[in-house]
Amino acid sequence: MKERILIIEDDKSFCRTLILILEKEGYLVVGAKDAHQAIEAAKETFFELIIADVRLPGSMDGIEAVAKIKGIRPGAESVVIVITGYADEQAPVRALRLGVDDYIYKPFKREQFLHIVEQNLRIYRLEKEKEKHNEVIEKINQELEGKVKQGTKDLKSLYEELQVTYLRTIKALAQAIDARDHYTHSHSVNVTKYAVMIAQEMKLSAEEIDEIEQASELHDLGKIGIHDYILTKPGKLTSQEWEEVKLHSLKGAEILEPLTFLKGAIKLIQRHHERYDGRGYPYRLKGESIHLGARIMALADAFDAMISERPYREKPLTKQGAIKEIKKNSGTQFDPQVVQAFLKIVDKL
Repeated sequence: MKERILIIEDDKSFCRTLILILEKEGYLVVGAKDAHQAIEAAKETFFELIIADVRLPGSMDGIEAVAKIKGIRPGAESVVIVITGYADEQAPVRALRLGVDDYIYKPFKREQFLHIVEQNLRIYRLEKEKEKHNEVIEKINQELEGKVKQGTKDLKSLYEELQVTYLRTIKALAQAIDARDHYTHSHSVNVTKYAVMIAQEMKLSAEEIDEIEQASELHDLGKIGIHDYILTKPGKLTSQEWEEVKLHSLKGAEILEPLTFLKGAIKLIQRHHERYDGRGYPYRLKGESIHLGARIMALADAFDAMISERPYREKPLTKQGAIKEIKKNSGTQFDPQVVQAFLKIVDKL
């Protein structure tokens, strides 16, 4: 059964339009004309998604209404999407502090609206699936403890099962982040492919290549903590928005920190935006002080970004244009040895 959705919107005609759009997709939808009506509805029913217009009649606006609703069932988290106008400059800031998941600016098209609803609910479902996996993992941990006490020889296989379960969940979450919009669809898959081919060309060990493969698959995991209005913003980011984007490599490493078997991959994820000339982030490392795997990932990541559509530029570079750009930045942004290996395999891409 699809999720329950609460729409808080005082424009009856507009509210009814949104309800019809979502009901056609199979969702169970309730409309509320003001904050009071929304709160009463939330007392009766838990809604997996709340869509709230910032401007509402009465003394309480949409953001305040959401804050009240969140207090009704502590621990039962709903996805929250705020509808606002470009003139409401402070609304995104207030909503960000509250923990709103996404924004949509008026006016918007049906396809845009459905896309934002679906991508946020997709991540919500994955989080719920992750919780189920965690329950399985907890059960496995209990079994492990029991096996230790019994002194059996099954520990290794149980531990491997635990690793596989966790890794499968995390990879699914990383793929969902790529799928949040069509600009980054398949990005991690592509980066993984390029990075592994470069590593193989450089004759790295099987263990090192596996580490690079895992890190590449998960390198953008930290973007789950960055709002879509920043990631898909057309044009130049503000300095504050750019600083938030730059945190994603550290956020990704933080999410993965409990998984000790990914220790090597986590270091690569932390450093995949460092530059060979020391002007990267987050640590401003330089040259060979940056792990070779991270230097390989940096080039693979940049190459895929160059040849893919992005909201901040009119059109992607051609393959030849991207190769020219990588050659130009050899010794500054990129490790020259990695560039040479890339140039040997680029015709296979």
